[in-house]
Amino acid sequence: MKNEMPVFIYSMVPLQTTAYKNLFEAGPLKSLLENPGQLRYAGWDLTTNSHAQIIKGDYIELTSAERKRIQVYEDGSLLVRVSAANDYLSWGLNDNNFREMPRLNTLAMIEFSLNFCRLCSALTKYMEPQPTEVELKVEIRNAFFGTSKLFLIPHPVSTISFSFTDDKHVAPTASTTRRLPVATEQLQSRPDVAAFLLVRQIFLWFGVTPDVIPYSSSEQNLKYIDENKIRNSRSS
Repeated sequence: MKNEMPVFIYSMVPLQTTAYKNLFEAGPLKSLLENPGQLRYAGWDLTTNSHAQIIKGDYIELTSAERKRIQVYEDGSLLVRVSAANDYLSWGLNDNNFREMPRLNTLAMIEFSLNFCRLCSALTKYMEPQPTEVELKVEIRNAFFGTSKLFLIPHPVSTISFSFTDDKHVAPTASTTRRLPVATEQLQSRPDVAAFLLVRQIFLWFGVTPDVIPYSSSEQNLKYIDENKIRNSRSS
């Protein structure tokens, strides 16, 4: 990752003792990590186009240049470090513009959050025994860098409102950690709901009310990140 540039670190930790069986061997788990799926071509997902590597006998790692690093541990833990600079989650700005006005790309962040929860959902099915609950977490680091502060504009990226800074919400501190306990059953059945709750944590930290989260929908009192809205969206 670029030195001192903003990063998001997503993680999943089982809240009961469990393990991935045959993590270090060829098989469906390794195939899942190398081909985690995507909502659309060239979207923001966990695809790295790399092979899973065993690191020091402790974990599996996959990387995509300096943008993404995925680590999976035998105890069920998942750690995903992703650039929040203009090479990924703040896509759409050149280096100079980003350093002066570091605006998160709401589509990138929300789509990536949904894909993260979808991968977590799939991974839990390989845990033995199945935990009843996991903790999802997102840590934001280096939100303050140089003389700038990362900010969020809570609108779809294709709208006029996203193009201006009238409704910008600036990171209140240089870093934060947001935790979300989720029942494994819910994560497996509705990763889109878990994704909304995770994005909600991020929006609240930026001082934004959750009712304006773009690319989301509601049904039967459940709010969720709507993959159809993402598939039909424009990147900028």
